Amino acid sequence: MIPPTTRSRPLTTALEYFCLAFFIILTVPLAQATTTSLSIQGSRPHNEVPIIPQNIVQDLGKHLSKDALVVLPSSPAYSSLSRRWQDGGRPTYGVIVVPANEKDVSEAVKYANKHSLPFLATVGGHGTYYGMARMQHGMGIYLRNLTKLEVQKDGKSAIIGGGLRVEDVISGLWEKGKQTLTGTCNCVGATSPALGGGHGFLQGQFGLPADQIISARVVLASGKVITVSEKENKDLYWGLRGAGHNFGIVTEMKYKIYDAVRPEWSYIYFTFQGSQLETLYEVLNKMMVYQPPEAIHWSVWSKNETADPVHPTILNSIIFNGPMSALLAYAKPLIDLPNLGVYPGTTIYPGLAKVAGYTTDGFLCQYKGKLAVWPADVRTYEIPAIRKWYDLFDTMVNTEPALAGSFGLLEGYSTQAVERVPEESTAYALRKERLLLAPIVHYTPTGNATLDSVATAWGAAMREAAQGTQTKRAYVNYAQGNETIQEVYGYEPWRINRLKALKKKYDPKGQFSFFNPIA
Repeated sequence: MIPPTTRSRPLTTALEYFCLAFFIILTVPLAQATTTSLSIQGSRPHNEVPIIPQNIVQDLGKHLSKDALVVLPSSPAYSSLSRRWQDGGRPTYGVIVVPANEKDVSEAVKYANKHSLPFLATVGGHGTYYGMARMQHGMGIYLRNLTKLEVQKDGKSAIIGGGLRVEDVISGLWEKGKQTLTGTCNCVGATSPALGGGHGFLQGQFGLPADQIISARVVLASGKVITVSEKENKDLYWGLRGAGHNFGIVTEMKYKIYDAVRPEWSYIYFTFQGSQLETLYEVLNKMMVYQPPEAIHWSVWSKNETADPVHPTILNSIIFNGPMSALLAYAKPLIDLPNLGVYPGTTIYPGLAKVAGYTTDGFLCQYKGKLAVWPADVRTYEIPAIRKWYDLFDTMVNTEPALAGSFGLLEGYSTQAVERVPEESTAYALRKERLLLAPIVHYTPTGNATLDSVATAWGAAMREAAQGTQTKRAYVNYAQGNETIQEVYGYEPWRINRLKALKKKYDPKGQFSFFNPIA
């Protein structure tokens, strides 16, 4: 039996933090990113400011379709097109191109090359990689108008445009009785997470977002457009699925979709005290052994003085694709633990965004100040390491008032379908890492370099603690930029060598190097 609900604060306030996982994830990939996908360095030195041609509107415009736009900083539209959700790693643009079709993207890239302009393709503006700040005064390519969503005749695949966001795809497919793998925040790009592997609610049943890619249309650094699939440019098809942001701009994907035969989703949120950490994560370690493909575990640590005036609380959730009766049976070990409050409920797949507080008009889709993610992907909850991380977090939020809005994110997805895919079959190297741990340092930017340094020191210390004795690994869509290539792309020499060879072949000048470059 579920204890009576005794929520200590509005549910959405706590749950909103869950979406951050996908802002990042979703934030990166190839051109079609959700947040900021790719970029081109061009031939200019990093310290030289690119020069935007004075006649760019007319000169580039004559090569574009009639519905495309070339927007300068003086335009009223510039502010909304260049908006980002947070200040960390902020790129700047001397011009923004809004393509209406794939050819426009190609022409924009060719023009950028001709004039040695770096460029970055975006959709949602939610990237967290700090290296994107190296992109200054270049060309933004805003893909939002690439909105094709077409279910194919076989009913098993769909064409998904590079400008679509999660909300567009989930709702569009649901209307047709279909569903697929995306991130979870409605306002981020729908397909970009797949370029870095991706994570989502359905992965235990169907695999990673990367595993759903049947083919993709890619604009290379030269502006040439190619199709990438198992049959065409097969070598890049391998690299696209896990390291795709290194190679080009994805304008659309042919993507696997599934019948929505299990429409009901159930969830339970528990609030625990920090003193219960060892008991809670020992229970979760045991539950991981028999975690069903339909279940997802999330924890968020945050300062909640109403629930606990001294120490951060732990908001733990189980989200389950099935009836409440099945979830209650699975969740019994957690239900039996003392808690500060329980909140159960049911919804459908498109309703999960509202349940968790990450709708397009919600808190997490709005400007966030400065936010740094410090990812550590691991295989199990190493209890002493988790305690050390929590204690550091507790000290930080209680001694650094400016960082008190920070939080800890612990994601535990089911991996049955993920692990069925051979590790060597894609560039994604973390199929056996079942947990995504992420200290997230959040604060209001003040221009104070000392505060930035303090925030960085805390983030680095907490990640080091969270990693414990396990091998250092970092999910590429969360990676901040201070990780090694091996931590992000795998420790196998053959894997790194293969990626570097692809980089040399498809991006020999290193033009797509503003987001976790392989070389």
